[in-house]
Amino acid sequence: MPRLTVRAAALVFAGLVWGQAGAESVSVAQKKPVTLDSLQAEINALKAPKVAWREIDWKTCLLEGLREARAKNKPALLWVFIDRPIDDERC
Repeated sequence: MPRLTVRAAALVFAGLVWGQAGAESVSVAQKKPVTLDSLQAEINALKAPKVAWREIDWKTCLLEGLREARAKNKPALLWVFIDRPIDDERC
């Protein structure tokens, strides 16, 4: 008797796994193809509509940025990015 219940349980489990795999393949087949426009729409939906730092007129010249900050009586933010190769042994 115990072997029969183990076999029955194995069959039920196999049926559940097979049914789940079939359901996933159907849901994948029903999805619309991804296009550049649909992907861009998804990205735009994730962005916050109005973020303060996007409104800043960023300057690439330090002197120009300092002149504008002084004229508007605002602080200047300096962002420095140095891209060096990994094998650079200076540091």
